[in-house]
Amino acid sequence: MAMADSTELPAHSAAAATVSPVPNSPLDPFWVKWERLRDDRHLQDLVEDDINRSIAIRAQIQAEVDRAFGHTTTLLNVLLGVLTALPILAAVSIWFIRRSVINQIIGETKRQIQEEVDQQLEAEVAIELKQQTAAFQQRVEQLEVEFQAQLSQLKSLFSDAQREKDQIIQELAQITPSPIRDSATPEAKEKIHALTRQLEQLKSTNSQLSFTANDYVEQGKALYFENRYEEAIACYDKAIQMEPENAKAWLSRGAILAKLQQYEPAIAAYDRALQVKPDGSEAWFGRGTVLAKLQRFDEAIAAYDKAIQLKPDSSLAWFGKARCQAIQGHHELSLAALQQAIHFNCDRCKEMAKTDTAFEPLRDQAAFQELVG
Repeated sequence: MAMADSTELPAHSAAAATVSPVPNSPLDPFWVKWERLRDDRHLQDLVEDDINRSIAIRAQIQAEVDRAFGHTTTLLNVLLGVLTALPILAAVSIWFIRRSVINQIIGETKRQIQEEVDQQLEAEVAIELKQQTAAFQQRVEQLEVEFQAQLSQLKSLFSDAQREKDQIIQELAQITPSPIRDSATPEAKEKIHALTRQLEQLKSTNSQLSFTANDYVEQGKALYFENRYEEAIACYDKAIQMEPENAKAWLSRGAILAKLQQYEPAIAAYDRALQVKPDGSEAWFGRGTVLAKLQRFDEAIAAYDKAIQLKPDSSLAWFGKARCQAIQGHHELSLAALQQAIHFNCDRCKEMAKTDTAFEPLRDQAAFQELVG
């Protein structure tokens, strides 16, 4: 449009140029001004600037119109899209709402069914549990009755076994001599053997049998006369463990250690027995016998004298003293002591004197021969 306007001016100017103004016409001043304006370069520039500005404004207006149209078109498209999507969204929303309602109904139904099932199950379990509890209680009561009967039977059996054990120990105490004397008849040894086996069998079938310290001492004495020395010592140790001040246990332990030729431990055991019971004549006799084996004759004679002082009729103490005095060469004293021994136990002391090598220096004397004759 600007280009068209600019071309029209020259054409108009050309037409004006060809038309000569009418002389002395009232339009002469106009044409004169027109010619001046046409020849005015500044005015032409202003006109051209105005034309160019008009073109730019039109272009800007056109751009704004295009942008507004595009924006409006976009909004219309969005609106159309929204209007198109609304039925779909509505359908989806309705589907989700329906689904939620259905799930809620199903959940509520399940919950109610579960509650009914739980209640019914609890009722059935309670009934079953009650029945089982009653049956269990009845069984427990039955077992308790059976247990009491068995316990009573076991107590009875245990009491019988305990009484049998006590009876065996009592019989052993009656027939078993003191280990100090180291003498038992064949009949006594046979009886000791039978009772010992009976006691061992009873212990094997009744492990809960209770033994006192004196029970162990008597059992140890029986084992001593069966030559079961280590087992006998074990019994004495149990007795001492139960009663450290048991003089019989220490005395019997000393006798077994002397039999095993453990003389120093034997003396220690006898001394322990004498600490507990200073007036134990057998402990003094045993101590004297061990000292004599160690050839400590003066100490042995002193121990024998102590035994004789406590028990004047102790034939073995008199005999032991006579042996020590014979070995020392005190023949008169030895014969006097031997006479006392034979006085209290004639047959046994005579037989021992005939075979004892300690009396060899006296064997040819008439007084000795008369005593042992």
